[in-house]
Amino acid sequence: MTSQSIVVHAGQANLSGVLHLPERVGQRKVPLIVLVHGFIGSKVGEHRLFVKAARYFTDKGYAVFRFDFSGCGESDGDYADVTVTKQLREVQAVLNVVSKLPQVDANNIIVIGHSLGGAVASLTAAKDRRVRKLILWSSVGKPYEDITEIIGAHAVETAATHGVVDYQGFHVSQTFLTDLKNHHPFEAIRSYREAALIIHAQEDEDVPKEHTARYFAALQQRPISEQVNTHYIKGADHTFSSYQFEHELFEESAEWLKKCYAYPRKIAL
Repeated sequence: MTSQSIVVHAGQANLSGVLHLPERVGQRKVPLIVLVHGFIGSKVGEHRLFVKAARYFTDKGYAVFRFDFSGCGESDGDYADVTVTKQLREVQAVLNVVSKLPQVDANNIIVIGHSLGGAVASLTAAKDRRVRKLILWSSVGKPYEDITEIIGAHAVETAATHGVVDYQGFHVSQTFLTDLKNHHPFEAIRSYREAALIIHAQEDEDVPKEHTARYFAALQQRPISEQVNTHYIKGADHTFSSYQFEHELFEESAEWLKKCYAYPRKIAL
């Protein structure tokens, strides 16, 4: 595996990203996985989840791009200025850059989102046809309800009173919370036309595992017949914090992608 740092310009912010490539790519163009992190997260991920994922998938022949949203990780900005609306624009900026990389097959872009990143990935896939495969890992489905449940009623009240709350060293703004109400992944994802895999931690303490069935039901309402699969990882917590959980998460995702490419559907652009 080789890796290189890439800065993506999104509005006024420079987003820190890392591109991982399989060994001996040469002149070949390879499928690309874009990893989308969640609430107060980063491109490293808890217990280095996204670093490990990048290594796993590059060993399978995929390019992987992981990045920090503005206000997160090594990117510009402060979390006080974060909204999901802004993150959606930043994902667009990322896709604009990575889809033009010479090593990347622009017709084979896969987006994997974890937690709130899953909601962002779903909303993106609903509108951007460059997303050809969508994988959700313990995805937020009701952004406002899920995130306010995570931070708690006192934090919500503090943000409403003071405009911002200090949550685990991040300034979460009332604007961020209000903006969450504008986004409805279960409704939006019905506009997504391609295959999807929904994986959820069986013992998720942050996001209801029932969201998997809700995403599945929404995807099944589409007028097209495209592959949709679900999987629960027994015993796993929200961030899949053990090598056993990580391995199952990565393996299930990779096996699903392998099956998708074994039986492709022609796409009219």
